[in-house]
Amino acid sequence: MDHISEYNVNGSLLGLGENILLEIMTEMIIPQQIQKFLVVCKKIYKLKEHSRFGSIIQSIIQIAPTFIIEKENQGTLQGMKFIHSDQSNYWCTIAIDPIIKEGIVRFEIIFENTGVLGRNIGTADASCSFASGKRPWEDGNDEKTVRYYQDGVLNHIAYDTIYNGSYKDGQRISAIVDMTSNPRKVVFYVDDIEQPNYVIGIPSEIRFWVRIYINQIFFIHGDII
Repeated sequence: MDHISEYNVNGSLLGLGENILLEIMTEMIIPQQIQKFLVVCKKIYKLKEHSRFGSIIQSIIQIAPTFIIEKENQGTLQGMKFIHSDQSNYWCTIAIDPIIKEGIVRFEIIFENTGVLGRNIGTADASCSFASGKRPWEDGNDEKTVRYYQDGVLNHIAYDTIYNGSYKDGQRISAIVDMTSNPRKVVFYVDDIEQPNYVIGIPSEIRFWVRIYINQIFFIHGDII
């Protein structure tokens, strides 16, 4: 087909029917892309009134996290819950896909069965990988990771000099990365309370990660703000 009439499209983009325009929206990755699309013209803006619009937005906002498990014996997955059960390696660091490189994204954790033993969350340069039994700052990753510990310590390049609030089992611990700000930054929350200290200048592509001790459990949830 080498003529526009053969595509049954009249008027370029605006000649497409609302169902095709909605399908275009389903291919968008972040809400900001939909915002820009909606303001192209009144016809496209009216798609907000379509019955499918809400479900499309919801599918884009929610992230389907994928656990990067280096060895099967590291633990057990039950939906969005990970149980560390590797008796040969007390510590376990699990990176989470997808790689985040645009938008504002929230990653939320709830720990279980941790007691007084260490657990922490953070971000890492997307180039980082965490071998079985390794802690997130090992193997040259100390300056490539941001680490928020259960006692409130916030480490990146400096060590044990910056503190946020501590957290415990059952609390919702969140990291929000803003890839739209200049410089890019990550801010932490405990039960929706923003912590006073944050890290700027994070890499252009990052992953979230979680570190737990033997027999500890965590649940995860991620969404785009």
